[in-house]
Amino acid sequence: MKYNQPLVLILVLILCSGMNAGCASKPEKKLKTKGFTLSYRDKTSAKDKFSVGSSIKSIQLFHPLKISEPDVRSHLESLMYKELSLLGKKKSVFIPQDVDRITRLLTKALHHVPSDKIIHYKLETTRGNTEGDIFASKKHIHWRLISINGMTFSARTYTGWGNANWKMVLQSGQSYHVVNRIMGTRTQENWIMAKLVPSKIKSGQKNYQLNGKKKALSKIPDYTLPTKSLDPALEEKLQFLKDLNEKNLINEKEYEQKRKELLDAFFNPPL
Repeated sequence: MKYNQPLVLILVLILCSGMNAGCASKPEKKLKTKGFTLSYRDKTSAKDKFSVGSSIKSIQLFHPLKISEPDVRSHLESLMYKELSLLGKKKSVFIPQDVDRITRLLTKALHHVPSDKIIHYKLETTRGNTEGDIFASKKHIHWRLISINGMTFSARTYTGWGNANWKMVLQSGQSYHVVNRIMGTRTQENWIMAKLVPSKIKSGQKNYQLNGKKKALSKIPDYTLPTKSLDPALEEKLQFLKDLNEKNLINEKEYEQKRKELLDAFFNPPL
């Protein structure tokens, strides 16, 4: 059987060029220290497996990013999430000790990240890995979380007992990344877009709106449940209240206030 020599030669050249391109690609550079791993990844290969069509390929990156170490620390301290369980509470993504560990390294990484790369990180914690991507656009720094304390993000809104999932909780100056799809838009609750200059909130305080003016409000302490089982009627009320909050029918402040009233009435009934 005779082969068309010019055609064979072209196919060989194409195959060789592809192999050479693969061999020529540089291995991913990593920096690992004390349970914290940083690497630069090509933005064209960084896909978000949680939502089709949400790759960052279309986002223009503004790298390297000249940002101060205190601002990076403020960003890290502002990242909050909430487990999607019945009694899920708002928590910090990074505890203070971890913020101290990683702030300087992240700042240096942002100062030197190439224009076509994003930063990928993995932090080892006692409960599991916290992993995600960081990159900057013209007006925002993006925090795309893949897992928090070993819990990989899922787009499901409710997973039930023993299978807790989570979503990011927006703070001042933050918004969710929204993906445009054929059937409408989709909000990605694991992807935070924060203003480059973070809002300054004093430790132990949070902001709230009153008559159009910002006021400082002492942080409401976390409500720890005593060891007493909940009755079905209370569970139903708490779930209903949670549903109202997730559907944005009541705000976060109203939700916390009503939730505390229900629990206070149950655990501390009037004499």
